[in-house]
Amino acid sequence: MKTQIWIAIILTVVFAQPCLAENESKEVDGSISKVIVYRGQALVTREIAVDLPKGGTELVVKGLPERIVAESLFAQTTDDVTVSSVRYREEAVREDTREEVKQLEAQIEQLQSQRRHITANQNLINQNRETLIKLENFTVAAQSSDLNRGVLQFDPLEKLIGHIETKRSEYHNAFMKLDDQIRELDKQLELLQRKLNELRAGRSRTEREAVLIVNTVEKGKPVIELSYLVNNAGWLPQYNLRAQSDESKVVIEYNSVIHQASGEDWENVALSLSTAQPTMAATAPALEPIKVEVTETATARWGFGARKAAAPESLGEAYDEKPVYRDLSGEFKKLQSQRLQTAQKGRAAQSALNVYALDNQMLELQVAEKEAVQVIKEEAKRFARTEGVSVTYNLGEGLTMPSRSDQQLITIAAFQAKADFIMMATPILTDYVYLQADIANESDVILLAGPASMYRNGEFVGKDQIQMVTIGEKFTAGFGVDSQIQITREFEDKKVDSLWGDRVEEYEYRIAIDNYKNTNVKLRLLDRIPYTEDEELEIDGFKTNTALSKDSEYLRTQKDKGILRWDLNLKPSTTEEKATIITYSYIMRYDNDLNIKPVPKVK
Repeated sequence: MKTQIWIAIILTVVFAQPCLAENESKEVDGSISKVIVYRGQALVTREIAVDLPKGGTELVVKGLPERIVAESLFAQTTDDVTVSSVRYREEAVREDTREEVKQLEAQIEQLQSQRRHITANQNLINQNRETLIKLENFTVAAQSSDLNRGVLQFDPLEKLIGHIETKRSEYHNAFMKLDDQIRELDKQLELLQRKLNELRAGRSRTEREAVLIVNTVEKGKPVIELSYLVNNAGWLPQYNLRAQSDESKVVIEYNSVIHQASGEDWENVALSLSTAQPTMAATAPALEPIKVEVTETATARWGFGARKAAAPESLGEAYDEKPVYRDLSGEFKKLQSQRLQTAQKGRAAQSALNVYALDNQMLELQVAEKEAVQVIKEEAKRFARTEGVSVTYNLGEGLTMPSRSDQQLITIAAFQAKADFIMMATPILTDYVYLQADIANESDVILLAGPASMYRNGEFVGKDQIQMVTIGEKFTAGFGVDSQIQITREFEDKKVDSLWGDRVEEYEYRIAIDNYKNTNVKLRLLDRIPYTEDEELEIDGFKTNTALSKDSEYLRTQKDKGILRWDLNLKPSTTEEKATIITYSYIMRYDNDLNIKPVPKVK
């Protein structure tokens, strides 16, 4: 009977071993190999290289970050290895297992230990000081006794008192030195504890893991890629533009400001930036019908009549007689942004997407005037241009980006670009003259919209905003004020006459330009006269001593609306009597019983 029992046990062990091998479980961490940062999220890929037996193996990938999007987990590998399932799980742990947390805890414990030792030394010094006080009291008592008996010996007593004073000074200095050390340790402990609290803030005491079931045809060491999305990550473009001293080229530094607080460090990775929108939705949302009806209830229409502008008192009450537009661009942009964010959810956000579509169409249906329609049209074109472009920048391999609360800066590209520099003067707006450049993007990267810091001759001159620039496209950037070009605009004269019941007014202006440079300067001068679409008002008789610009774009879009543009070439050192003088005049005719007022523009 005993023999049969032993045989059964042996057979059970022998035949159970292959089953154990097939269900073997291994814990791995893997290493992050590449990261794609989107606007608000990042796609992280870990490479897992592990020895696997033939058959099925359960791999437990540990140390997933706190900000992981659990449903985004997926894995891929080579053809002879298959991943049959991937699932996410969380397990409670007693301590924070992150290496950075462990390091901070170890540093805090070490500093606390140093503080305890220093405190112990201070206690020892206090004990020695108490002993010294007792010795001093004994000496004073002995001195009084010897003095009473007339046997006082000054030399030994003087040495003893000197020794006591020296030791008192030594103990005091040592105590204060240790006290300074404690204060410094307390500062370091406070800083480390604050960092530790930031790392632990909002972090549940859980271990996040991915469980993979991997099947291999043959025993080997395949490479498995585990990918997942994380939140609290994103990037924005930022620029530095530096005008060269000869003002023929501009150095463009295209940087990315990256926010990386996903809860895990990206060390030695291939990093990419993308404007694409990652989505977890696989099915398109369904479009619902929109049913409308008319009603007698008063409803606000966008356009004239929406609200009235606050009129400057100097223009009188007549200025406010005609209502102006509501700002449609902001409402349209808000709707489009909400729609874009919600669209990532696909069919799951079907109801919300149809609500946004309804709001957008009602905005179109209730627009009252053609000018307001044009506002929506232009805003839609701008939004499609800036938000609809998807680009990816590969920044290379071997980059490291720790998870932390502050922003981090990485350069996307740096290159020289050809630039045509010109001075810009608009004296009706400001007496300052600005340096401006038309720059060609001859690089192989699309420049996205973002803030820019402008430099000239190595000095910071101000901030600007770069709009999106495609490859080969030109854009305009400003490089600050040039004080060596000075300009004044003067209202020279106004002549008023009456003709057949009409009021005839002639206006004359003078603009003086001083060039203090010893070189020729190209200057674009802008001014304006009123223009009108009112048949009861005539504006004509324009004269100038210098011909207006022949630029085709200016003639097509601005000249008929009263914008005056002169393209000038200022000679060197032309100041005061030699200054460049521009004069112009025009005539306005209207009924004597009427007044001039500005037409409110679309806000």
